[in-house]
This record gives sequence, structure tokens and C-alpha cells, in this order.
Amino acid sequence: MDDSQRDGAADPPRIERPEGRDLAYAEYGAADGTPVFAFHGVLGSRLGWSLFDEAAREQGVRLLAPERPGFGHSGFQRGRDLLDWPADVTALADHLGVDRFGLVGFSGGGPHAVACAHALPDQVRGVSLAGTVTPPSTHDRGRAYQRAVLDASGSVPGFSATAFASASWLAKTSRPQFRASLVASAGTPDRALFDSPVGDRLVDDAAEGFRAGGRGPAHDLELVGDDWGFDPAVDIPVTLYHGRADATVDLEMARAFGDLLPAADLHIGEGAHYSTLLDNRAALLRAATDA
Repeated sequence: MDDSQRDGAADPPRIERPEGRDLAYAEYGAADGTPVFAFHGVLGSRLGWSLFDEAAREQGVRLLAPERPGFGHSGFQRGRDLLDWPADVTALADHLGVDRFGLVGFSGGGPHAVACAHALPDQVRGVSLAGTVTPPSTHDRGRAYQRAVLDASGSVPGFSATAFASASWLAKTSRPQFRASLVASAGTPDRALFDSPVGDRLVDDAAEGFRAGGRGPAHDLELVGDDWGFDPAVDIPVTLYHGRADATVDLEMARAFGDLLPAADLHIGEGAHYSTLLDNRAALLRAATDA
């Protein structure tokens, strides 16, 4: 792997999909390691996974971070649903010479990881999720605000597009205000992260997701907030990490999701959304590679 793949440079590698759109990605960790696909959140891109580079090297993991359609350098896919994503992952795996792989999903990337476990059970080694968005059947366990946002994203026409229009504009025109908007919605442990050097990478990661505007993230939020289109109770063991201070997805929603899964291992910490992801980097990679 060259440096442009490793560090998520401005012109990342990509493959072309049948519809003529590009699928962009970055690689981190050990070039000859055990492959793990890492899926970013509804706010996010390939860049955030650079924070896993050291942990991936130490654990012998080749971390592959694709950007979903409409994020970063990946072209938008009209009419996409969750079960379209496994085809993109398979195409990238074939391109990279990868047969079996682990999955790590963060936030809105969680449902996409579960979709791959559902559609590609013979190729998936393990699944680990951090701060994952949970199925609609669990939304009644969440706080009123979180429940309302997820339900509206799937049922109110234009809700997601409107919600992300201003975020996209700020990401392009006023990085300080964009950063402030991220901090304002974060749990207390995450606010400390944004005040640290790690915070610069988190802001860059979220802003990169809006490179092509808000259409991709808006569509993504609709997908994860609405019916997933498949039974999320996959047979593959799933390890979940969730924080008590998560202001994006309530802990009780994660508990309810764990109850739905035939083989779930839920780890509860004191962190918030991003801090739970970063505090458990090594554990998430181990769970994803545990065959």
C-alpha cells in the first residue's frame, strides 16, 4: 500500500462500480495483516480511521476504510438501501484480493456492518460495533429526542436533507462554526476529545463526509433510521461497545439491540459516542478478527 492509501490523502484510491460511480477508500495498519473493513458513521469518511492505524499495526490488521455512496470521494447512488452495501464491499474485497474479513461499524456504519453479516455470512470473520445505530424496533427504548430524530429521518420527507443542509454549508464555509456544532451535540467525554489534537481529525473526518454536499449523509440517515429491510438478528456473533454518556444513541437502545441478537456481547463503558470508539480501538479490532 502506498502513502496515499495509508493516510487518506486528498486523492484516495477508488474503484468504479457498474453504475459509473466511484467507490473511494483508504488503507491503514499492516499491509499484510488480517483484513478488516471499517464503516464510518453518518457523519464521517475514510479519514477518521487513521486514528486506528497504530492499533491496527500492533494487532496485524489490514484496515480497509471505504466511503459509502455520497460521502467523501464516493459517488452518490440513487435509491440505495442497506442491502446494496454488501455488493460494494464484495467488489472492493475482490479488487484487493481479500477473501474473508472482519467488520467494524461505528454509529451509522453499524447497520451497514450488520447488513454485510446478513448478506455475506461465509465471508465475515467477526463483527464489532461502537455506538451503533440500532433497528427501529428498539427506538422506543431511547430518549425522546434521539427517538424522534431517528424516526423522523425514516418517515418525514425531506427531514434528513434539511437537517444536513446547514451542516454541509458550515463544513465548506466556516470550519470553526462547524466544529462548534459538533461539540454542542456531543456528550461530555466527547467534548474533551474535541479539545485535544484528536479533535482536529474528528472535525476533518466529519467535514470530508460533506465533500459532495449533504445528499449522501442525508440518504444514509434515512436508511439507518427506517426499516432496515432484513432481519438484524444475524447468526454471526456481534460484539457491541456502548457508552453511558452517548448523546447520539441511548444505551437502552443498545441493550435492546443486544437482546435481539442470537449471539451478542455488550460492553458498557462511561464514554460518549466518539470516546467509546477510540477508547476501544484494540478491542474492536480483536472482536472483528475473532473467527
